[in-house]
Amino acid sequence: MAQGSFPLDNLSYDLITIIHEKSKALEAYDKYLRDAQGDQEIASLLNQIRDNDRQHIEQLTQHLGRVISGGVRRAA
Repeated sequence: MAQGSFPLDNLSYDLITIIHEKSKALEAYDKYLRDAQGDQEIASLLNQIRDNDRQHIEQLTQHLGRVISGGVRRAA
């Protein structure tokens, strides 16, 4: 592919990649929480991390919408 012909800019691609990886992590936390059933302190920590990741996914998704719609100014 010729340079510049990729339909997705680097920032959009990066955001999509981060959202994808954090979404995979959310799935993994279910297993980790099952493994931590006997340790409430660790289960609580894992729930907190999972909730933070979920919040980050929501924020990243909002920013991705803005970036894709052209709301980001690029430095010259």
